[in-house]
Amino acid sequence: MSNNGIRSLLPPIDDPEEIREQAKARAAVMDRINATPPVLHAAPDTVVIDNPITFKPSFFERSTPLTKKEIEDKKFKKMMEDEYGEKALEKDVRVKIYKNKKAGKGEYEDFATHDIIIAENMRDRARSQIKAQAKQTDDLMVKAIRNSSTPVKGYVGGATPINVTQKNKKNLPPSKKSNGLDGRIMVDPMHPDGFRYTDVGDLYRRYGDEPERYVQEVMYLYGDGEAPTAGVVKEYNSLDPSSFPMNQTKALKKYEQNLNTLNPQQRKQVEVNRAKSAIGKRTLKTK
Repeated sequence: MSNNGIRSLLPPIDDPEEIREQAKARAAVMDRINATPPVLHAAPDTVVIDNPITFKPSFFERSTPLTKKEIEDKKFKKMMEDEYGEKALEKDVRVKIYKNKKAGKGEYEDFATHDIIIAENMRDRARSQIKAQAKQTDDLMVKAIRNSSTPVKGYVGGATPINVTQKNKKNLPPSKKSNGLDGRIMVDPMHPDGFRYTDVGDLYRRYGDEPERYVQEVMYLYGDGEAPTAGVVKEYNSLDPSSFPMNQTKALKKYEQNLNTLNPQQRKQVEVNRAKSAIGKRTLKTK
């Protein structure tokens, strides 16, 4: 009996007699249409798959061959990477630096602006890698020293007293000069500031936040460009609002920081040169 319609609202009736009658009726129908019910076998404990799917790298590989256009595009992309990719450009710059050093020139002498930028990026990355490797080596060394039972000069660990490290630290050569520079700062009347740095690393620390000024400074350093103009303090001109001090706050602050790096003799020389320059300008105006 069907449980559809209104009968579905009533609880099912579990009548053995009715179940037997339903089975007989089903068998009669199957016999009438000459159909045999399928025999359902019990599922095996383990299932063996002939060709199992595994998500290895090969699964994601393309099964169909590449078209002619795709092959050409792939070759072109590889050619561009080999000729103009990051590794190729860096290799080019390394060769240029090597040739300059061999010829006794400055590292970046005769370099184009983009070559200087690539070289500086290489330098920064190399410094970061060296710093990370040095820290890892130091950590391993300190760990070994701490587990050592014998004193090790210059380190705390094992039987080494703390005051030895502090004492030896004073004898270590400083990584930079007393003024914090890798190179020198020298008076230069041709430079708009009246002085300039002689080391690329110092230039990067001072002007790295101003890419245009930094590139101009590097090019000026190696004689490959005119005196810098970007970010330079302008002489006051009542007709030029950009020369007003309130509009040059950043440039003036940076100039003051750089000026404080000079020693007293150098500062005096810069003042003398500026005075001479001012006299020269007044003379030209009167002529």
